[in-house]
Amino acid sequence: MRTYITLIVIIINTLIIGSIVALAGIFDRGGRVYDIGSRLWAWAIRLCAGIKVKIKGLEHLDKNKSYIFMSNHQSHLDAVAWATNLPFRIRFFAKKELTYVPIFGQAIYMSRHIIIDRKNIESAKKSIEKARDMIKKYGLSVLVFPEGTRSTTGGLGEFKKGGFVLALETGIPIVPMAVQGSFELLPPHTMKIRPGQIRLNVGKPISMSDYTMDTKQSLIDRVRNEIEKLVSQA
Repeated sequence: MRTYITLIVIIINTLIIGSIVALAGIFDRGGRVYDIGSRLWAWAIRLCAGIKVKIKGLEHLDKNKSYIFMSNHQSHLDAVAWATNLPFRIRFFAKKELTYVPIFGQAIYMSRHIIIDRKNIESAKKSIEKARDMIKKYGLSVLVFPEGTRSTTGGLGEFKKGGFVLALETGIPIVPMAVQGSFELLPPHTMKIRPGQIRLNVGKPISMSDYTMDTKQSLIDRVRNEIEKLVSQA
């Protein structure tokens, strides 16, 4: 019963808040309406689903700075957990296909998320270039799931490079993070949400001053190792 109620809330929430965000985006270029709406959307889901969140490591962050947050990805609940606990103006890397979803897709586009066409490398590069300017102009941070998709086993998958390229081009620090517990609450290939606790662990920012495009793989390896450590400590 809880799952059905949560799904109904998600649908109604998306229709109402998504419509407001999409329309407001015409005038609200910085996405302030989205910042409020996305948190309300995520909190409503958490409350209905019976999801509690425990977070540690926020003391490593400066609320007045922008970051590129990188987390492992266990389920759809990850974004909900981070959205309600990171005190930053967050945007996501989003697959182009998501923009085709009625209302939800328009809200994503109008709120300045980073739309990535994985089938078109040149288009993906242009999206990252556009994101670079947008982040600096509006003081945004970006949440990246470098695996690119949810884990089917609970373990870490292969990392995509887009988020690392963005970090290197902007000089914005990467913050490795970990989520634990969401895999069990919403396993793959099911819509049944179980109530329970999600544990979040935030690591220390990694400066881009020691890395270049030529040493990008070294940066990827470091971030992956940090996330693995944080997962074991979450």
